[in-house]
Amino acid sequence: MDLRLCGPFPPGLTDRLRRYGLGLLCLALVLGFALLHAVAPHAYVWLSRLPDGVAKPHPFIDLRAILQGGACWRRGVDVYAPSACLGGGVFNYSPLLLRLAWLPLGPRDALAGGLLFCAAYGAALLLLPAPARGWRFALLAGAAFSPAAYYALEQGNLDAPIFAATVLALRLPWRLRGLSYALFAAGAAAKFYPAALFSLALRENRRSLAVLTGLGLAVSGLVLALYGPALLAAISIIPSGTPFRASFGRIDLFRGLAWLHRLPPGTAAAWSWGMALAALAVALPRRRGWSAALTTLPATEARFLIAGAAIIVFCFMAAQNIEYRAIFLLLTLPGLLRLDKHGWSFRLLPWSVTLLLWEAVPRALLAGLRQPTLPPPALLGFWLLREVLWWWLTAEFLAASLAFVTQEFQRLRHEKLTPRGITHK
Repeated sequence: MDLRLCGPFPPGLTDRLRRYGLGLLCLALVLGFALLHAVAPHAYVWLSRLPDGVAKPHPFIDLRAILQGGACWRRGVDVYAPSACLGGGVFNYSPLLLRLAWLPLGPRDALAGGLLFCAAYGAALLLLPAPARGWRFALLAGAAFSPAAYYALEQGNLDAPIFAATVLALRLPWRLRGLSYALFAAGAAAKFYPAALFSLALRENRRSLAVLTGLGLAVSGLVLALYGPALLAAISIIPSGTPFRASFGRIDLFRGLAWLHRLPPGTAAAWSWGMALAALAVALPRRRGWSAALTTLPATEARFLIAGAAIIVFCFMAAQNIEYRAIFLLLTLPGLLRLDKHGWSFRLLPWSVTLLLWEAVPRALLAGLRQPTLPPPALLGFWLLREVLWWWLTAEFLAASLAFVTQEFQRLRHEKLTPRGITHK
């Protein structure tokens, strides 16, 4: 929406509203949900079922579970095995995260921590590159306050502060890029997948890239030596379940088809890897179009787009992900909104991103606000559409990532003194 149509605003007020509007709206929505929880708990619980069909009377349950895991670990409990301390459950996060358990925090601190997560997300929206005005700004706002974002904040999931830290790292000036890599490393230590952001190190010159590679290998080796068994235990118990829920990943389409008896039992993984190779075959020729498109983007939007594409491709191919991780699609949206002159596929990408961030609403309504093991007939067609859309989007982001890698390797091959890349023209 063009804010100038709403009234005779003073000069500069429109720009300030556009710059701070997303953050202020985030604050207003958090206060609104807090008020709803206090005065209309039944309405709050109904809304809490939209993302995954599960009623949640109280917010920030993921953060509460993390803090409980830390409290159990301080008592000497093996948190990677089922225990009474964890209510029969397990701690399925990195053991490096447990090293923060020396802080005297427990489940009672989940409310304060969850509100800090909300504040961090709102602050990140202030740093997100925003289109000037019109429908592009409205689309970005709709994506920023989608059910996927609500899901991450309502659960108190670590993806929300990791998203905020990623946005901050991508906004830091080039001379502070060492701090950016430190933030990437902190995210990877907590939840593994931010390791994909280290692909941005290809922007460096040869000497800096060699130093970063050597440092990364040394730190990785030290972490494996100290925490290798615990890391393997954490990876082995990463949850995975029904493909018809609030999730996305390489396995979902073919696991769902197997559960529906459309594929032979036990073949879902093989089919999914075959589809991944097909996506790569599509992405390889598409990278030429992406190379041309990326060179037209401003440095900031290009940096955000590549970072978001790297995370989404890594997460989609590596494991089944809960829907709240889709908030990293927001990183790609400012850049995608500038590429509509490069063909129909580029024009469809921003709308596809927004649809996937909002898919919880039609899915929940078609499923009757439940999380079904098998989809009812009304949900089956929508589920297939969702899975096809995820595969197409991942193939496009894979092409964008390949274009970035190709550009940077060509630059490194011909480089003499200083780096030049799409991220700092």
